[in-house]
Amino acid sequence: MRAGIIDSAKKTKYWEKNLGSCFDCVIAPDSNGLPDCCDIIIVSESYCSGSVGSVIENIRATAKHCNTPVAAFTSEGTCENQEILLALGFDDVIRTPICGQLLLRRAKALATVVPHNDLHRSITLDSLLKIKDGESGAYCVRSVDFTNIFRFVLRFLERTQKRTQILLFNLSTHRRSSYDKWEQMMGILSEEIRKCLRRGDISTVCGEDRILVLLIGADSEGGCLVADRIVNSFYSECDDDSFEVTYDLREVHALGH
Repeated sequence: MRAGIIDSAKKTKYWEKNLGSCFDCVIAPDSNGLPDCCDIIIVSESYCSGSVGSVIENIRATAKHCNTPVAAFTSEGTCENQEILLALGFDDVIRTPICGQLLLRRAKALATVVPHNDLHRSITLDSLLKIKDGESGAYCVRSVDFTNIFRFVLRFLERTQKRTQILLFNLSTHRRSSYDKWEQMMGILSEEIRKCLRRGDISTVCGEDRILVLLIGADSEGGCLVADRIVNSFYSECDDDSFEVTYDLREVHALGH
């Protein structure tokens, strides 16, 4: 899973130490620096100082993050401050000091919550039919949503008998690389996957070095062609030959098959 964290770059080691076992932590100075696909977002109130209201407003205003669960990370534990932060649009408030084990548990729990702006949203036929998706390439989702979509695909295959492949891409390097360099290479791989896939395919970043892809309606031969095209596209954009991309391709079988 991926955690977008708005905090000082000096706190990078803190976040990686406490969340790194389950989350790929991306530290950003503001909401513009967050990656497109985040399972959770944590905002340090002390780092944002008096602008925390503007930060959560900017997060909720962007299409790529409006439905991502967001927690405020604060040393101010009064009930009044908690009520203010929730009213601003945060889904949870994590009070410090907090031990690393509990912080990880709170972060994992945050990834499963219903986003604040979805709590009382009613779905109507009119609102659904007004949705427009003009983006090209694969549909990138949070890793927690990918699991639910995969369950739906299993039922879909049972009814339609269509073939579907699942691809796991893995990024590795034989040299010691900085976190920024690693993030850059993962960004290139993510973008090449998005561009090479069809609109009906689904992808998610599921760790600091892995990306999962569902190829709906593809056989194993087609899956290999797609995977090889993505790998070649990555190498054409990558400027560091120490990085390598490998993949594991398997067919998805419906229950009873």
